[in-house]
Amino acid sequence: MSDNLIKRMNYKHLSFLLFFITILSCGNPYFKAINELKNTDFQNDSELLTAKKAIGFIEHDQLDSLKSMFPEKIIATVPDSIWRDQLEKGQKAISESKFPSDSLVQVSNTINISKGKKQIFAKLSFPFTNEKDSTRFINVITSERQLYGLYVADYPFGIRFIEPEHSEPHLNKHTIRYDSIYWFRIWYGSGFKKNKYGDRYGYYAVSGDKEKLDKLKIKPIISEIFELINSAKIDSTDFNYRRPKRNGNSEYIYLRFKMLNEPYKNFGEFEVCYTLEEEKGKPEELSDFIIVKHSKKTRYFYKKSENLRLVEKLKELAYKDYGRHQETRWH
Repeated sequence: MSDNLIKRMNYKHLSFLLFFITILSCGNPYFKAINELKNTDFQNDSELLTAKKAIGFIEHDQLDSLKSMFPEKIIATVPDSIWRDQLEKGQKAISESKFPSDSLVQVSNTINISKGKKQIFAKLSFPFTNEKDSTRFINVITSERQLYGLYVADYPFGIRFIEPEHSEPHLNKHTIRYDSIYWFRIWYGSGFKKNKYGDRYGYYAVSGDKEKLDKLKIKPIISEIFELINSAKIDSTDFNYRRPKRNGNSEYIYLRFKMLNEPYKNFGEFEVCYTLEEEKGKPEELSDFIIVKHSKKTRYFYKKSENLRLVEKLKELAYKDYGRHQETRWH
């Protein structure tokens, strides 16, 4: 692996190794590797022990020992902040959970062929599940008693949520307008309540273009929601691609809009999400806030306690009968 390739790696999650295959003119090494992967029952006992050793270093805050398990080129290239970030995330996952049994560890193999040399890697995902049934995975890539990758995430190897690299900056205030909407979607989940508003699955949705939105005769409600957001005090902001995890089966409303006016026409969708009511005994992490987001990951938080009129209008929108315009599922 060349120094130039290492420098180009994205170390956000400490994914140190990009598995690539150098295909020779005849292509034989590549096809041999594919065939071997398909027809070999790999024994990963030593790789499992190596990964457990690394997790032990994480648990006991032994960063130097952990780093020593990686090749020198990786150690020299990864910033200290990344090492420390992954160590702390791993320690948190371990401290809140029981160590998973070997049968729960997800293991797969891949083969790297570079300059005619073959190297087999094992990819191991250790699930750490806490008392709230929330799981964090410590993902480890290992080969020949060395580590080539380590990152802590909400998903194991084989599942990826690709976040946009570009983040639009936060605005000081919003200037959204009803007349600028050209597409919308209203999504409601009744959650634990199972009331008359949701279908037999507990949901409803209404979506379409501006012409359909006008037919719903909810312009006064949405216009006021927008005006209240435009004038409300922003409590805090962050960048986050994924929607908040739901701790329970809460009741919520989720609004999506595409706009024609600046700067929103360049931001993709404009979203508003609010937890209407939590399931008893299962508090939601961000239920005290109305969450506004654009550009896939640029978020704004508004305290519901300081925006009671906005909460009222969101409930009014959620509890409307949209009749024949409401989308129906037939399965």
